[in-house]
Amino acid sequence: MKGYATVSSPYARKVRVATIETGQPDLIEWRMLSREERPEVVPPVNPLGKVPAVVLDSGEALYDSPVICAYVDSLHDGSKLIPPEGPDRWEVLRREALGDGLAEAVVAVAQESQKAPETRSQRVIERQGVKVAAALAALEDEVPSFRDPPSMGEIAAACALGYMEYRGVAADWRGRYGRLAAWYAKILTRPSFVQTMPEDKA
Repeated sequence: MKGYATVSSPYARKVRVATIETGQPDLIEWRMLSREERPEVVPPVNPLGKVPAVVLDSGEALYDSPVICAYVDSLHDGSKLIPPEGPDRWEVLRREALGDGLAEAVVAVAQESQKAPETRSQRVIERQGVKVAAALAALEDEVPSFRDPPSMGEIAAACALGYMEYRGVAADWRGRYGRLAAWYAKILTRPSFVQTMPEDKA
């Protein structure tokens, strides 16, 4: 199957991490798109124009990251990133939503901050910044219940934190959320995160 992404997308990184964590590192043939290529290449696959998007060998398209990650998780017989049933399933999916929500707020702050001063909205930055802080505080409280090896919930949270640092949002977060910072430093040593570390600003 073929996948479309950008090098910095935290959501695409989630999928890439999931393939490695499930022992399927070559499952998706990725095409990393430039900012100029994305508006031309992605809409025929995903009408929302968002990455990641994946085209199965059957020609069917899948998007966005929660759907693709669930599909990846369905293709192996090992320990699942998303528990198949019961309270654990809903805990993992809720934590994945929290991680994705953090990433969404970070994306909004980063995009607004990159605008020219005369068009930039400080109100948007502050409103989204409140969401970032709330998500970080919630994750800090949840660290004792984090799974090892990570589930889809922890993977989503770590990818969001990686993007947050990549874009320089909430630069002082490690000093304010010590348990979360310690956990993040540890998960970054996993091969799945080492191999998917973004290298270029895009």
